[in-house]
Amino acid sequence: MDPVTRWAHAVSLGGRGHYAAAATVLDGLRTGHRVPPAVRAHAAITRAAHLRQLGAHRLAAALDGRGLHLARLAHPAPEPGTPRPGTPRPGAPRPGAPSSEVLAADAVADALVGLAADAVGRWDAAAAGRLLDRAEPWCAGGGRPAVRWHWVRAETALLSDDPSAAVRAGDDAVRASGELGSERHLLKSRLVRAVARSVAGRAVTAAASGPVSSPDGDGDGLPELDRIAEEAGATGLLPLRWAALLAAADAAEAGPSTGGTGEAPGAAAGGGAHGAERGGRVEPDGDPTRSGTPVRPNERHARTSRSNTLSRQTDAQRRRHAAAATLNVIYLRTDPLGRRSLRESAWIPARIAVPY
Repeated sequence: MDPVTRWAHAVSLGGRGHYAAAATVLDGLRTGHRVPPAVRAHAAITRAAHLRQLGAHRLAAALDGRGLHLARLAHPAPEPGTPRPGTPRPGAPRPGAPSSEVLAADAVADALVGLAADAVGRWDAAAAGRLLDRAEPWCAGGGRPAVRWHWVRAETALLSDDPSAAVRAGDDAVRASGELGSERHLLKSRLVRAVARSVAGRAVTAAASGPVSSPDGDGDGLPELDRIAEEAGATGLLPLRWAALLAAADAAEAGPSTGGTGEAPGAAAGGGAHGAERGGRVEPDGDPTRSGTPVRPNERHARTSRSNTLSRQTDAQRRRHAAAATLNVIYLRTDPLGRRSLRESAWIPARIAVPY
């Protein structure tokens, strides 16, 4: 296969949670002597995206930075507000293989958006906003870079306690992914929008002490999150199924208001839009061990129940159990670096068991 086809194959593998197989392909492209710089840039950026989904935001930032360097060597910056050269307008059909110029410009867009997502993972909304501003001209032509830009816009808005802006970004992502024609991007965009609507509904309900309905009648977004989890499982998109199940569990636990968890909208951002990619919620102290002392590997499951509680499981618990089962499959498909990132990640909820 040619380098572009190999990279596209690695993207597909990652979308289904086969991170180890994807890493093998991507690492070969990153170090290949006859691989064009633009493809090497995309390989680094895609590897960063997979590590970020596993909670390794700092490792991902280094790879995104490397990808940006390679891409900028191959393509100059456009004038602000102009579409990328050779990129069709939204809704227009994209020709077969992209030109090297478009490929390099897409890599710049993906790297900047990836760096913004890395900043969200470090709870730095200001840096994320600046990087999104830098990425906007590169995403002006629509297509896949624009969809990803809207995703991180929503994540940044939730981190900034602005759920209304997150809902608008989610709506934009759904529209853009519909024009793109990618099932995975549309499903992820629906997930981002559903999480944003869920957080926005709880915020308004907490303020008004009354029920709130989303524009499509989903209320707190729980039915839509369940549909997304089911569709993701049916199509083999396990990372999206894992994230949707965790988001649905949070929504089921919180109910129509924040009374279920006592969370403010900003706290929900950790398990909301950011959880839509990584799946999970960070405890306020950000400590991956959730306590003052690290948990030894062999003691990770020591605090298990001594009685059978399956008959008393809540809807939220059932969804978290399904999320844990999905995560176990992803873990087995992940390379050693990704497995270590999962075990150490503060983004994996304490109630979701990670194998060791």
